[in-house]
Amino acid sequence: MLNCKIFASRNGIFCTSTSLHRIFLGALVVISVSLAFMGCASLGRVAPTGGGVETTPETPKSLAYYHFLRAQQLLVADNPAGAIREYETAITNDPESPLLEMELAALFQRQGDVKQALAHAEKSLRLDPKQQEAYFLLASLHVGLNQLDEATREYERILTLDPENREARLFLATLYAQQRRYPKAIRTVRELLRLDPQLVVGYYYLGRIYLETNRLPDAKKEFLRVLTMDPKFVPAMFDLGVTLEREHQYSRALSMYRRILRAQPRNSKVWTSIARLYLIMNRYGDAQKAFQKIRELERNDPAADFNIGLICLEQKLPEDAIRLLRPLLSLPRYQERARYFIAMALEGKGDLKAAAVEYQLVGRESEYFIQARLRMAYLTFQMGDKQRARQILNELLTQAPKQEEIYLTNSYFYEEDNQWDLAIQALTAGLEKVERPQEIYFRLAVLYEKQNNRPESIQQIKKVLELDPNNADAQNFLGYSYAEAGVNLDEAEKLIREALRAKPDSGHILDSLGWVYYKKGQYDQAVAELERAHRLMPQDGTVAEHLGDAYFQMKRYRDALRIYRRALVLENANTSTLRKKINQVEIFLKGPTP
Repeated sequence: MLNCKIFASRNGIFCTSTSLHRIFLGALVVISVSLAFMGCASLGRVAPTGGGVETTPETPKSLAYYHFLRAQQLLVADNPAGAIREYETAITNDPESPLLEMELAALFQRQGDVKQALAHAEKSLRLDPKQQEAYFLLASLHVGLNQLDEATREYERILTLDPENREARLFLATLYAQQRRYPKAIRTVRELLRLDPQLVVGYYYLGRIYLETNRLPDAKKEFLRVLTMDPKFVPAMFDLGVTLEREHQYSRALSMYRRILRAQPRNSKVWTSIARLYLIMNRYGDAQKAFQKIRELERNDPAADFNIGLICLEQKLPEDAIRLLRPLLSLPRYQERARYFIAMALEGKGDLKAAAVEYQLVGRESEYFIQARLRMAYLTFQMGDKQRARQILNELLTQAPKQEEIYLTNSYFYEEDNQWDLAIQALTAGLEKVERPQEIYFRLAVLYEKQNNRPESIQQIKKVLELDPNNADAQNFLGYSYAEAGVNLDEAEKLIREALRAKPDSGHILDSLGWVYYKKGQYDQAVAELERAHRLMPQDGTVAEHLGDAYFQMKRYRDALRIYRRALVLENANTSTLRKKINQVEIFLKGPTP
């Protein structure tokens, strides 16, 4: 299935694929005009000569034009197979025509034959390397194949030919965002807005990138700017609602969604968001009414029950999710998806055995097959049958050797048994097989860190940044590693601040920044950042301990004692170290012994 999404946008209003209709019509006009000027329209022309009729001799180009016109007639008659044959005949008579190759490439794309579409589009470009439409078509084909690097290259080529091509620049920005190259995406959109300061959609996508990177104040600012310029711009209203939701401003988000309904009262996607909000706000009666409205709009379409079931699952209402999804098991279109999410709901209920059974029933042709088998292996491992869990993973490795999640899960099993060398071997086995090994390098860095092998850990995390320079988690990991070691503190601060720009509300990253200040001896700044981190992650014992350490250095002993005591019962707490620190603070509070 061709993927034409710029982002995983909930409203699904915009599409990054180049419009095939636009390509088709544009090429048709150019071809017709070009061939006519070349004399191809002379086919069938007659002239009186004495007592008879003489037909103008047919030329290859005139035959190409004839078959081109036949192809157009067959397309109008909804006979694409016949049109393809006519185009191929036209190309046989005019093999140097880049526009005929382009027409055929576009038709193959419409028919879903990506391989042929790519071949003819590439041939068209070999004949005429300056065809922008061919680059657009190639880019959309690569996006459909999830070949984002190749698609990016095609849009960059368009901008080499035409630096002010706004469509290519916008698509390129969205691809950078999909590849998590967020700073480059932002720069590309800003350059677009420099070329056209009134381009509303440019500000909208800038807001989308900020939303994607959780820069909520910046996202909100851009969406509000869009609505000032165009008060009826529904996608901006919707994403502003999403932004307000993430800021936990549920009432304002609800108002924004209702504003959309005034213009589009039958927008089922907005009703779905409203239903989810009501569940979050514990307004179950209103949520039920919203669900009923969705069913009315969808005319009892199973899609409504499926989507509502997913919302219930998201809101940790597994019984409701199962009740809605179970009837869909009888419908072939929904069967595999419903079974996968029923298994997730059973897992959420704590019924691991029943969940494993449901995961096992997910068919091999399902898009969820690999994930279902991985979950099944994980649950089997948790239930104590470790041999069976590893057997499931080995079977998966023969079926999908490029799936990095298999290597990560296998490593996790060994890690749980404290078999560190085998855990590392399991990850290393996947490095040459997976297409994008960043996650494997990241996990290797974590394992080496757990073994107190910081130099090797740093080497592995640097490999992540070589492949993905804007990976905020890797930037934070490396910065924190430097801080822990007390080295490269200026570089550590730079890395962590870069990570914070992508994830400004991350408690982990704020903790790292506070810890860098602590290591620099800038204790007042350390306290400020660590207090923010503790507010965001009040259950994390490590963050609490860091804050206690900063209080202690500021001679705020009572605050340090309070935080240390609280940290004892939190997650990730190092209780033995904390008790030593508590004793030390109590000694300071008692003062010198007389």
